[in-house]
Amino acid sequence: MEMLLFSAWDLMAFLALLSSTVAGEELFDVTVWPEWPLVEAGQALWINCSTNCTHPEKGGIETRNINKTMWKEGTHWKAFYLSNISQDSHIICYFTCSGTQKKKSANVTVYRPPEQVILNLQPAWAIVGKNFTLTCHVPNVGPLEYLTLTLLQGTETLHRQTFTTVSKVLQDAWLTFNVIARKEDDKSNFSCYAELDLRPYSEQFFNASSARKMLEIFEPSWNNQMLIIIIITTLLLLVFVISVCLCFAYGQHWRHQRTGGYGVLAAWRIHRNRCV
Repeated sequence: MEMLLFSAWDLMAFLALLSSTVAGEELFDVTVWPEWPLVEAGQALWINCSTNCTHPEKGGIETRNINKTMWKEGTHWKAFYLSNISQDSHIICYFTCSGTQKKKSANVTVYRPPEQVILNLQPAWAIVGKNFTLTCHVPNVGPLEYLTLTLLQGTETLHRQTFTTVSKVLQDAWLTFNVIARKEDDKSNFSCYAELDLRPYSEQFFNASSARKMLEIFEPSWNNQMLIIIIITTLLLLVFVISVCLCFAYGQHWRHQRTGGYGVLAAWRIHRNRCV
């Protein structure tokens, strides 16, 4: 009886062990490292695919538009080298265990730091009360959703803009802002500051600033000196016009006087000769 009971317990333990092993194989996991792959445009990236399956039958990685090479592998992992990555991509790690295949995907994010920040100021001088325009341009940067552009007047923030555009390719970032000129803005320095914050996925943070541009402000004023200059200029112009008119009138009168005198004298002589 004891022998039978012992055998029953052994059988139950064996079945439990067997079922746990099968369940473990069926419930295996696949992981990707890094979980949030991030790479600078044109650079390479290491991807590690692993599983907790005891004896995986097959494993690998699926990619599109990326050159991949398997570097090293172990019983439960495979390391791949992805090169010349130029745009955001999707990768899939997979393993087959006990005839069941499982996959784990990850999105590769390509970034490019703001290497060049260009600020344009139009016009370079402005009249009080009139608009002037600040344009900030950052070429070939991304991802835009992690980029912030800030317009500065001196050290004070004039305007700040974030981007909601989500794109898989790098592109130019633009910021245009109109400002009304004030007298106190004269000789102010303006600049544009760019920040690419990738800290949601990594510890990387990039920033760059444009060259400073100075604005000159002019305020129209009608002071006595300006009034005197205008009056003198007007009088000189008036004297010039009157002189030209007098010269023209005198010339016409002198010409008429000459031709008119000779004509009367000639007619008188002809009449006298006829009478004689």
